[in-house]
Amino acid sequence: MLVLFFIVFIGILFAVNVYVYENSEFSKLTGHSLLSVWTNKEVRFLYKLAQKLKKVKGELKILYNIALPQSEWKIDFILLHQSGIYVINAKRSSGWIYGSEQDLQWAQVLENGQMNTFRNPIIENKLKIDDVKKYNPEVSNDLYQSLVVFNKNCSFKKVEIRSQDVDVFKIDELKTFWNDRMDHILTKDQMMSIYSNLETYMIKKPTKEKAPFKDAASS
Repeated sequence: MLVLFFIVFIGILFAVNVYVYENSEFSKLTGHSLLSVWTNKEVRFLYKLAQKLKKVKGELKILYNIALPQSEWKIDFILLHQSGIYVINAKRSSGWIYGSEQDLQWAQVLENGQMNTFRNPIIENKLKIDDVKKYNPEVSNDLYQSLVVFNKNCSFKKVEIRSQDVDVFKIDELKTFWNDRMDHILTKDQMMSIYSNLETYMIKKPTKEKAPFKDAASS
């Protein structure tokens, strides 16, 4: 009887998880299945980040997986918040991370001593922001903020940032980042206008094959 109860409980829990996910904004706007979240570490990281962004306090709108015409870059997230426009570059990496804002390449050192290099995610995100600005020429440049968010399985050994409009941190620090960002700089109408300009460029059913957009390598 106890075994039957356990099986029924697991079945109900599974059904609830499927229902919650399939009705989530992330599922509807990206096309990723729940199976992808369970089996693909990259998708799981993006889903976890999306869930944390939804919990940010204040007025906000989120755009997912954006590919602007005539741009070679794919944008992971754009968070339209009452305090500004946050273009987010999500990096799922492990090991020690080294790099500065000016370096063309950053380095990742794994536990076994292996070192890999990848494109500077700050420079990468700056190019993405430049593309976004073209679709919102009426918006002040001061409202844009570049965020590079790594997963929690890495450690920043030497990461140097100088610009005020750039931040690099791990996903678990996201909540703290927004603690002092409650200023009402963007109105709800402005957020809706920007969202309308960009929403048609969300890739709703991304595929791994023949991906036409550049993105930094993840490990």
